[in-house]
Amino acid sequence: MNKILMVSVFTLTLVACSSHQAPPYDKDKRPEDREQYSGIEGVMQKQKDQIYLNNQARLAKCQDARLDLVDAEAEGDINMIRQVKARVQKNCVIEK
Repeated sequence: MNKILMVSVFTLTLVACSSHQAPPYDKDKRPEDREQYSGIEGVMQKQKDQIYLNNQARLAKCQDARLDLVDAEAEGDINMIRQVKARVQKNCVIEK
C-alpha cells in the first residue's frame, strides 16, 4: 500500500511539473523584443532570430554605405569613392 502511494505521488508530481513549463519563446513578440527561450524549439527560434537581427544590422550598414557613396560621388572625391565602394561590397551581401 505504501509503495502504491509513493508511486502515485511521484507520478502526480511529474505531471504537475510538466504542466507548468514555460513556452519555448514569446511567439507574440518581434525577434527584437524576445528575451526568453527554452527547450529545443526555443533554441532553434533563437538561432533564426539571431540570423534575422544580423541581417537587419547589415542592411542598415549597407544603406548607410550607399548614402555615403552618393555623397562621395557628389563631391567627386576618388579616394573616398573607392573606400565607400569597398564598404558597400562588404555590407550589402545578405545571408539567408
